[in-house]
Amino acid sequence: MGIKEQMLNVLRGSEAQRIHFSFTGTTGITVSVDGSSFRRVAQAIQDNTIHIVESGVAAGRAKYSAWNNPAKGEAANTFYIGAGPSWSRAFDALLIHESVHASFDLTRASLPWLDNETAAYIAQGYYLRNSGFSSERLDHVGQNNQPYLGRQIVASIVNGEGIQGFWLDQLHGSLLSSPQYHDYINGDFTGDG
Repeated sequence: MGIKEQMLNVLRGSEAQRIHFSFTGTTGITVSVDGSSFRRVAQAIQDNTIHIVESGVAAGRAKYSAWNNPAKGEAANTFYIGAGPSWSRAFDALLIHESVHASFDLTRASLPWLDNETAAYIAQGYYLRNSGFSSERLDHVGQNNQPYLGRQIVASIVNGEGIQGFWLDQLHGSLLSSPQYHDYINGDFTGDG
């Protein structure tokens, strides 16, 4: 099975389709992700509106580029997937994360990057839960790890407690302090389809 087919299977699979949540973003807007978010991305991949390139990131990594960035060798509306990825639940959850960014791009959403990344990590955590990935497997990575925090938020949703402010604050703090996001996390995302 090729990369495109694998992505379509992940996005259309029951684990992704059961993801459903919303939260009030940092500017007061409602940020929502559900199964239609992933069906939208799958359809864009199938229609070649979104492209998949097997290069541009390390093996086992994935990235979505919404815009052309010649300095980084990136094209708009493109998933970059490391050559020879290991298909696993953890990697599929990363594809879900990146697909949240793609969905916001397709819908021309305008929101702070902090809310965009928060939604992506909650979706990633949801996929991990839905696919049976044990939360104990994330415990060893530390409690400031974004997938761990996303998974904790999902646990509170599933337990009927909604998104608890404590875990949301922890995720925000982790994103704001991470060198990985330093260049853009305080800015805004505006999708252009």
